[in-house]
Amino acid sequence: MPRAVSEGRKRKVVYAVVEGESTERDYLGYLEDRFGGDPPAFEIHVLWKRRGLKPHEVVDWALDKLREIDDPRREQVWALFDRDDHSRVEESYTRAEAAGVNVALSHPCFELWLLLHFTAALSGAQNSKSVQERLRAAHRAFQTFDKRLDAVHLAALNGNETGAAGRARSLINNCASMVCDAKHGHGPQCKVLDRVPSTDVWRLLAELGIVPR
Repeated sequence: MPRAVSEGRKRKVVYAVVEGESTERDYLGYLEDRFGGDPPAFEIHVLWKRRGLKPHEVVDWALDKLREIDDPRREQVWALFDRDDHSRVEESYTRAEAAGVNVALSHPCFELWLLLHFTAALSGAQNSKSVQERLRAAHRAFQTFDKRLDAVHLAALNGNETGAAGRARSLINNCASMVCDAKHGHGPQCKVLDRVPSTDVWRLLAELGIVPR
C-alpha cells in the first residue's frame, strides 16, 4: 500500500476538456492505454459533452477545473479545440492561456494531427473538409473514417507519434508570420486565426514524455 500511494503521488494527471464528443476522446484514451505504462506514469481525464462544445465553452470548463486542482506541480488542465468555423476562437485561446490553461489548438481541425502521422503534404489543406479527405487518402485504415477512432485506426497511428510531432513542429517553423518557432512557440505578432495549417496537440505528447520536447 505505501508503494502504491507513493507512485500515485508521482503520477502526472491531465484534465483535458475537448470540443468534440468522439475523435479527441478516443485518441486521448488511446494515449493513456498505449503509453501510460504499468504502473501508470500519467493518467488522462477527458471532459466532454454529447454533441460537443464551442471553444468558449471548452475554456469555461477548463477554467473551472483549473480552480479545483490541488497540486499544480503534477496536475495540468488542457483545452483542445479547433478553428473550424467557430466564432470567439481567438478570444477563447487568449483567455485560456492568460489563466494558465494549456491550449492545444488545431487549425483547421483535430484531424490535421492525425494526418501528420502519415504525411506532411499539406498544400491546400485550409479547411476541415480538405484535411479529412486527405486523411482518408493517406492510409487505407482511414478510408471510411468518420469521427470515431476504432482499433484499426489506432493501430495505424501507433508508432508514428514522433514523426507527427516533427511535422507539426515544421508547420510552426514555417509559419507565414516569420515570428514563430517550435522551441519558443507562436510569436506574439502571429494572430491565432492566421495559424493555418497548424496543431499544438504534439505539445501534450511532449509533456507526457511520449515524444521528445
